Amino acid sequence: MRLCSWVCLMLGAVALPAAEVFWPTPNAAYFEGADILELVQPTASGNLESGLFGCVRNGGARFHEGLDLKPVMRTRDGEAADPIFSVMAGKVAHVSSIAGNSSYGRYIVVETAADVPVYMLYAHLAAIEPGIRPGVKVEAGQRLGTMGRSAAGYSIPRSRAHLHYELGVVKTNRFEDWYRKQKYGSPNKHGDYNGLNLIGANPLEYFEAVRAGRFTNFAEYFDSLPTAFTLRVSTRTMPDFILRYPRLLTRPIPKEGVTGWDIDYTWYGLPKRWTPLTAEDTRTRREGDVTLVSWDEDAFEGQCRGTLIFGNGEEPTLGNSLKSDLRLMFDF
Repeated sequence: MRLCSWVCLMLGAVALPAAEVFWPTPNAAYFEGADILELVQPTASGNLESGLFGCVRNGGARFHEGLDLKPVMRTRDGEAADPIFSVMAGKVAHVSSIAGNSSYGRYIVVETAADVPVYMLYAHLAAIEPGIRPGVKVEAGQRLGTMGRSAAGYSIPRSRAHLHYELGVVKTNRFEDWYRKQKYGSPNKHGDYNGLNLIGANPLEYFEAVRAGRFTNFAEYFDSLPTAFTLRVSTRTMPDFILRYPRLLTRPIPKEGVTGWDIDYTWYGLPKRWTPLTAEDTRTRREGDVTLVSWDEDAFEGQCRGTLIFGNGEEPTLGNSLKSDLRLMFDF
């Protein structure tokens, strides 16, 4: 794809064709047909897949919720020097400028102005551009900061500096209230943009879908993701998740109110499609009852050892991670 000269390649953001979507680093090799593994930064294991999205770490026991991209530029002393660009237009939602406040190090969250306002997270930055602060609008391809290796609680060596990029949805607008109830012993310094309140989609799948022109908006993209399992939650609660993402509804909210929800999930736990239910659907089920309506057994293979659902004889059961998300979104 010949989008610009080598000057643009090295100094500017590189856009996908037919969409206002940019690659977050100056490395355009992916758009030139390179294997994504040539662009990722692996962990100390050296396993290239460890820089991708999914259960790619600790032998499948640890989930990685983003895409780790290595630098193509370095300073004389070997530090990463790549500029980092906003993948899409949006508004800065959160800036964490103190590296020691998060395992993400210095990071920025931008929320898109799309039909489904997804968040984009840029982590481990060495520096944040002046003027990048919450509430500021940014354009697609605008410089946000500089790639680095900042982190808290662990050290990223110079040789493995990278950008950790995420794209996904926010679980609740009431995260602070939930966090206080957990009594973690340390304050939440990131509001609703704490990593515990974020569910990432696969960034690489998204880029591939855009490049192929397979969808025109995020609602279509989420709907196209395979359903791994469906939960029926019996409750009259209207979660703020669906108020934030109404385009994920399959039908209008009943005038008489809801008595429950059928929620379709991806294999990694993104609640991508919501169907409001009436009393006729839930019948005599009690408030707070959760039922696994259907599941795809093949989807079990993708999970990090049963964190969402896992088999127990013939009937799968809910894992702790999924239960925690339900408590957070429905205030159970």
